[in-house]
Amino acid sequence: MTQEWTGQTGGTYNMQRALIWLFKHMNIHVMYGIMHLWLIWYIIVRPSATRAVYQFHRRRGRNRIQALPDVYRSYCHFGKAVLDRFAVYAGHKFDIVLTNEECYYNKVKDRTGFILLFSHLGNSEMAAYSLATPDKKMNVLVFGGESPVVMENRAKAFEANNVGIITMYPNKMDHIFTINKAISRGEILATAGDRNLSDKTIYCDFMGRKAPLPAGIFQLCATINCPVLLTFVIKDKGNIYQVYTEELHINGKHTKADNTKLLAQQFANRLEKMAFKYPYEWFNFYNFWTE
Repeated sequence: MTQEWTGQTGGTYNMQRALIWLFKHMNIHVMYGIMHLWLIWYIIVRPSATRAVYQFHRRRGRNRIQALPDVYRSYCHFGKAVLDRFAVYAGHKFDIVLTNEECYYNKVKDRTGFILLFSHLGNSEMAAYSLATPDKKMNVLVFGGESPVVMENRAKAFEANNVGIITMYPNKMDHIFTINKAISRGEILATAGDRNLSDKTIYCDFMGRKAPLPAGIFQLCATINCPVLLTFVIKDKGNIYQVYTEELHINGKHTKADNTKLLAQQFANRLEKMAFKYPYEWFNFYNFWTE
C-alpha cells in the first residue's frame, strides 16, 4: 500500500521555532489572520494533498463546484489546528468541553489500563492535553520521524500534563513491549487508528468503498484484555474544543482475528459518521482509499 502521508509537520526548524516565539507575543486570532494570507499558496504547492481533499469532499456527495470552496475551508480548519498545537507549545490554554464525561472518567478511576484510539479527524494532539489526568498516566504513541521542534516541545507540554511518549518507527516492533508494560501498570495508551506505518492493513467499509486501516493497533486491542475508547477532538468556536468519547466493544466469543476486524470496522463506522458531521475537520491529506 502506498500513501502520501509523511508523518511530519511542514516547515523548517527555524520557521517552527519562530512560530512558537510569535505565539508568545501575538494574539492567536492575529495569527489566524496571517495564516489566511499564505493559505492559497500552500494549496497550490501541495497538489497531491489538495487533490486528496477534493476527492474526499466529492466522496461525501459534493459536486465539482461545491467541492472547490470546501477544499479551502478544509485547509482553513487544518491551518488553525496546526497553529493551535504551536500555541500550546507557547503556553496558550484552550477550553475543553468533554461529552460522555462519565464513560471516560469511570475508566480513569478503574485500576485497569485502557486504550484510547483517536483519529486525524479533528486535532488529534489535543486529545492528550484535554484528556490528561493526574489520576492515571497517559502514554501517547507518536511517529519517530516528526520534526525536532515538534518532538521537543510536544514532550515538554506532555510532561506538564502527566503524559509520556512512546516513540514508534516504521516496521519496528520495539514499542510493543513498552505498550504492554504501560497497560499492565494500569495506564492509558493513546494512539491513532487511521495512520499506517507498515504493510499490515485491514480493509474496512468506509464512505462507500474499502479503505485500509492499520491492522497492528486493532490486533493489539483485540489481544490485550482492556477497554478500548474512541475519541474525537473537534474545534468549536473561539477558544473551545469539543471532545467526544465512546467505548468500542469486543465479543468475548469471537477469535482474536474476528475481534480485530470487528474493532476496525467499528472504528471506521464512527469515523465515517463524524466525517459527515464535521467534514472540514478531515485532516488525512492523502488518498485514504488507496489499494
